[in-house]
Amino acid sequence: MLDDFIRADSGITGQSMVGRDGLNDLIRLAKTAPRPFDIILIDDSSRLGRYLPDVLKVTDVLDNYGVSLYFAAQGLDSRQPGFRQIFTLHGMMNEQYVFGLRDKVHRGQRGRVLNGYVPGGKCYGYRNVPVEDPNRRGEYGRPAVIGVLQQIIPEEKAVIVRIFEMYAAGASYADIAKTLNAEGILSPQAPHKGKIRAWCPSAIREMLLNEKYRGVVVWNRTQTVRNRETGKTEQRPRLESEWVRVEVPELRIVSHELWQAAREQNRRVREKYGPKRLGGMNRTKTSRLYLFSSLLECGLCSANIVIVSGQAPNARYGCPNHRRRGVCKNSVTIPQRKLEQQLLAALSANLLDPRLEEERVQSFRTQLKATLDTDTRRAREAASQDSHLKDEHATLKKEQHNLVDAIAKHGFSPALSARLASVEARIVQIERLRNAGSAPKVPVFTIEEIREFFERKSQEFVKILAGDPAIAREQLRKRITKLVLTPKQTPDGSVFEVTGDVSLFQGNGDVMLTNSLEGIAQHYTALRISLAAVVLDPSFRVSE
Repeated sequence: MLDDFIRADSGITGQSMVGRDGLNDLIRLAKTAPRPFDIILIDDSSRLGRYLPDVLKVTDVLDNYGVSLYFAAQGLDSRQPGFRQIFTLHGMMNEQYVFGLRDKVHRGQRGRVLNGYVPGGKCYGYRNVPVEDPNRRGEYGRPAVIGVLQQIIPEEKAVIVRIFEMYAAGASYADIAKTLNAEGILSPQAPHKGKIRAWCPSAIREMLLNEKYRGVVVWNRTQTVRNRETGKTEQRPRLESEWVRVEVPELRIVSHELWQAAREQNRRVREKYGPKRLGGMNRTKTSRLYLFSSLLECGLCSANIVIVSGQAPNARYGCPNHRRRGVCKNSVTIPQRKLEQQLLAALSANLLDPRLEEERVQSFRTQLKATLDTDTRRAREAASQDSHLKDEHATLKKEQHNLVDAIAKHGFSPALSARLASVEARIVQIERLRNAGSAPKVPVFTIEEIREFFERKSQEFVKILAGDPAIAREQLRKRITKLVLTPKQTPDGSVFEVTGDVSLFQGNGDVMLTNSLEGIAQHYTALRISLAAVVLDPSFRVSE
């Protein structure tokens, strides 16, 4: 029985709750009624986590549901007075351990760089070679490794020189990537996203900017920071004054003349195209109004369909894996205006199609009933404990009254104060549990009311699509996950077949009105409308 509740998060960082499946499962079980356990045993406080705000929140959540914590290494019991203060001190030390370790690693890497060694990682064109100390023993009985040096790989050196020569001669990043892919030259590494290993323009660009190829190692340009919300690590730039530069002439692959020729070509390209292709907040007003940016996907290789040529309003959408890498057969492109007009018209037609009305109504009723049945079942389970909780609440209220009288008669006492705080916390916890046990009260709506609601919401969405482009774009991003564009040959030419769905509601953007049909629809259902028979024709005549 006990073995059924043993959980572990092996190999997972304690700096975030994201990905902590074992811990999160224990928290989920603690919330069930009746709860399967009253206490969780943990080896060490650092095993709960190494980020103080997270671990304090976990202890509060578990305490709210009547589950205690016991840390064997420190002998800490959350049921004891003063637990929170002592646990906070341990949590601060656990958190500081991570920061201290990070600083030590960074200091060690700096020393490696200044001594001519590799601080970490690999680089295309070089082979990492460990340097061993024969007078010291390392792991597994082998000599200890005192550092890692790099050696030039002749085959990859030839590819790097060729890339610089092609770029200096006027070839674009995309032209170089497509040439290397067509010749079957293996790219530096497998992609993090997508299914195709191939050279891409961004990789070519980074190689052309890598100063190691001219014999200079530049270290400490970025720092790794953990995003507390997502649990993922992010690379952020450091000030140039913090960079460390070390001359390594033995690692030079590109001659000074070729490096300068590539830099001059880069300058010419920036002067001609740079200001028009800046990203982020520097984009032009027109480019920020691309309605379907990040919402389109290639049906052959799953890459995001993006602008592959031209500028608004004459930009063309297409598959970047075909256009810039040459590794996808989807050669169909479509002008921005033609794509947007046809997609908006198709969305509107699907939203207002009376033939799909009954299906949406029935789907809504089915989802609503299933969710309400689940909520009702949970409420009944909570209500089954109500009698016990009611008795405990009454007993604690009497004890609370007696403790207050004792403090008033005999003055302040740490023991009495701690017990009063514990009693009051449990009273609040019981009141929350009893209030949460009430079944949801949802009004009953007729079929006609539901139909009128769907018709009204559909017409509102259609009006948004035909209105201000900036508002339409924001609404589309909230309601559409992904639209897949698959190329198809027809007697009249190439077209895109579109599959996907759209939500009738904005999601978190809508205000939930608990007594309204709209609020109930958002809260209790996830209704999405599948697109039917949507075809985009690049030869379509745009209405002015």
